Amino acid sequence: MFTDVFTALDQGILPDWSLLGRRFDMAMTKKLAVVKLPPCFWMQDPKINPRADQLFKVALLLKDIDRCGLAVAALAVEVAEQKNGPSLDNVIRQVAGELQDIIPTAEQESLWELAETLLSSAGP
Repeated sequence: MFTDVFTALDQGILPDWSLLGRRFDMAMTKKLAVVKLPPCFWMQDPKINPRADQLFKVALLLKDIDRCGLAVAALAVEVAEQKNGPSLDNVIRQVAGELQDIIPTAEQESLWELAETLLSSAGP
């Protein structure tokens, strides 16, 4: 759902922030509707069930702590359903690291500060 945004970022093109915020809100609404279902009914189509890692990346890009919280909640639900999968902390660090590779250097410090804030507030 956000692949075009990340492709453009990789080419040094920044998104329209207000449009990206609206896209995030629409995608998060879809995601929350899906995760309310039993996991056996979760669709794999990203137009219906947007990827939680992409939602988290977009929330980090927007530097919106509330949207980050929603995205981390969606990630947590997915991580909880995986047997022997990575921990939520590791997923957050991995996703933030992937995003760091494609954003301008000037933005990287604030991205990690936000990610660390989320990690410390999640607690054990």
